[in-house]
Amino acid sequence: MTPRRTASPNADSPRIGAERTLIGLEFGTAAAALGGGILLAVRPDGAFLHADPHVLRRTPFTDWRLPGLLLAAGCGGGYLATGILQLRRHRAARPLGVAAGLSLIGLEAWETAYVEFQPLEAVFAVVGAAVAVLALRVPTGRPALRLLTGASPG
Repeated sequence: MTPRRTASPNADSPRIGAERTLIGLEFGTAAAALGGGILLAVRPDGAFLHADPHVLRRTPFTDWRLPGLLLAAGCGGGYLATGILQLRRHRAARPLGVAAGLSLIGLEAWETAYVEFQPLEAVFAVVGAAVAVLALRVPTGRPALRLLTGASPG
């Protein structure tokens, strides 16, 4: 009789690591978008973030108020919702994560084309790509909160 093989406790660690990274990127992006968007909306002249309104000349915007609100609500709210759904491993987390990642890449491409290139846009385009790829790779099912806190499945 051969001994029964059991998976090592670290067998899922790459998947758990990918999920932790994904959730961190989602909540981090949400925080950055909410914070930046609110600061732009509060000071539409861009003073808080040293954002010159002159760079908006090729856009439909005359100041930073509406772009700030759109950033906070759309990107910030969207990434916050995506992170919460991923934490719960909701069945909508995967498609929403992919959509959020691709949308962020599109937003950064639009900003580069119509506003002006900033290195931070390239960083967030890479974040968007990472979110889209990781959303496809992480597990679904049992809530991730147990995996992240180390609690045993019940």
